[in-house]
Amino acid sequence: MDKAGIIEDIIALESQMGQIILPYAMNSWCKLDVPLAQMKSLFIIMGKGETNLSALAQGLGVTPGDVTGIVERLVEQGLVIRKPGAEDRRVTWLSATDKGRELVTNLVESKSEHMAGILEHMSLDGLESLRKGLQELISSIKTHQQELG
Repeated sequence: MDKAGIIEDIIALESQMGQIILPYAMNSWCKLDVPLAQMKSLFIIMGKGETNLSALAQGLGVTPGDVTGIVERLVEQGLVIRKPGAEDRRVTWLSATDKGRELVTNLVESKSEHMAGILEHMSLDGLESLRKGLQELISSIKTHQQELG
C-alpha cells in the first residue's frame, strides 16, 4: 500500500475510534451540571490563565455582550472570579477558581481513566507501537503548526 492509502486508512480508523469512544466522553460530559457554553468558556479562561470579556467572546466566536450572562452564571457557581484591571478599571479580568479548575481536572482525569482501562487490553508490543506512533504524530503536528506560522 502506498503512503496516500495508509493515510486514508489512518483517517478512517481515527474516525471509527472516535465513534467507539464517544459514549465514554458523553458519559462524563452528561454528568456535569454546567451547560456546554459555560464549559467552553471555562476551558478558554483556563487555557489563557486569565482573560477578559472581549478575548473570551472572540474565543467563542460571539460578541462581548453574549458572554456577559455566561460569565455571570460561572461566577454565581463559584467557577470563575472577576477582577477589575489594575491599569484600566473598565477591563474586567476573568480567571478560574479552584472549584473551576477542579471541575475541568476531574473531566480530564475521567477520560484518562477510561483510556487506561481500554489500553490495558492491548499487548505490550501493541502499546509500544502505539506509543512510538503517537510520539511521531505529535512531532508531525508540531512541524505542521510551524509551517502554518
